[in-house]
Formats: sequence, C-alpha cells, structure tokens
Amino acid sequence: MRLELIRLSDYTLEDFAGEGGLKNFDLVLSQGDAFSIVTDLPDAAHHLLRSVATLEYPKNGRFFYKGEELDLSDYRSLLPYKRKVGYIASDSTFVTNRPIRDNLMFRRYYLEDSTSIEMSEEDFELCRTFELEQRLDLHPHQLDPEEHRLFVIVRELSKHPEILLFDRPRAYLRTRSFEALKEILRDLIKKDLALIFFSTDKAFIHEFSNKKIAIDKGRVTSFASDRRKS
Repeated sequence: MRLELIRLSDYTLEDFAGEGGLKNFDLVLSQGDAFSIVTDLPDAAHHLLRSVATLEYPKNGRFFYKGEELDLSDYRSLLPYKRKVGYIASDSTFVTNRPIRDNLMFRRYYLEDSTSIEMSEEDFELCRTFELEQRLDLHPHQLDPEEHRLFVIVRELSKHPEILLFDRPRAYLRTRSFEALKEILRDLIKKDLALIFFSTDKAFIHEFSNKKIAIDKGRVTSFASDRRKS
C-alpha cells in the first residue's frame, strides 16, 4: 500500500471571488496519486491548490501530513511540510531585489546556514534543460514571463518534493519548454511523486492524471479515473 501523505478532513475554505468557497470536503493524497482538478471555475482550482500548499487556511477542518495533524496556526511548525511541497502557479514569486541565483539558493542557505555554497550540478542541469543557465544573475524584473515560470519550476523541483501542486502547467511556456517539462514529470511520477494540477490541456490530463477532483457549486469530490499511460 502506498504511503498516505496528506488528509484534509471536513475542510471548508472561505468565500473567494464571490463563488461561495469550498465546503466540508475530505481529500486524501497518497504517493503516486495524480489528481486533475475538474471545474469551470479556475479560481476554485487555484484556491484549492493554495490550501494544500498551506498558503491559505480553512474556516474549519483538520490537515494531516503522514498521519500527524498540522498546527496551521504555527507557521514554523509547517516548515517541514512546506519543504516537501512544490507549488507552481501565477502567484509564485521571487524576492525582487536579489538575483535569481540567490532566489534559487535561499532554501539551502537557510538549511546549511551558509551563503557561500554553490548551486548543485543537479540544479544547474535543470537550468540547462530549460536553457536558463545564462539568466541566473538577472533580477526577477528582467525576466520575460516564460523565464519567470521556468525558474519557479526549477526552484520548486529543486526541493525534491513529495507533492507537486501545479496550476496550468502549459501557461507561459513555448512548446519546447513544455515538452521538456513533461519529460521531467514522466521521470518523477515513476518515482511515486504525488501530483495535483489544474489544466485544460486534454492530452496532458490524459497522460498525467489517474484520479480527479471535481469542484462544482462549492462541493469537492474526488474519484479514480482511467490510469495514465505508462
């Protein structure tokens, strides 16, 4: 049996964008689960992804990670969970007054208590995959939208996340970059990455999801779907 990673129990998220919120739902995510969010309300999908990333807190409900309940009122206690979650969305940001290289390294600076360490070859290879290695010393405002999204992807994948949350994977990416991203995801899901994403790309949904989360009129339901291709 695959390890259960998170469980949201009797969860309610506040009203957003006049849509009435998401009410009293349960969600279980285990290793190897790949949920595609199905909804006509992109804001609802975004809201749910933010809540799983613990960027938004519920009106009521309980959040468990590997069987232990998280104290959502204590930010520091959430850090071990946050370090295992990759979150890629339009509101993923960088520290604007520091170059991208530092933005990619902040997590290691903190964990290793040093600002003199060098980027790992693995992370640099990710940058090369997306043809970003010459852009590392730029500041965020100097990037175009595709470069910004790609550096967010590099930063979040460099965490070696157990859980990846992805809002519209195709957004801002040219075909070449999107194909490179899919190759990376194919490799990660073979290693039991847990994935929740919102996309309108039918081919992407078919390949990368094995379960679905449906959001309709404030109700959230999850169910198995056709297995993604091996």
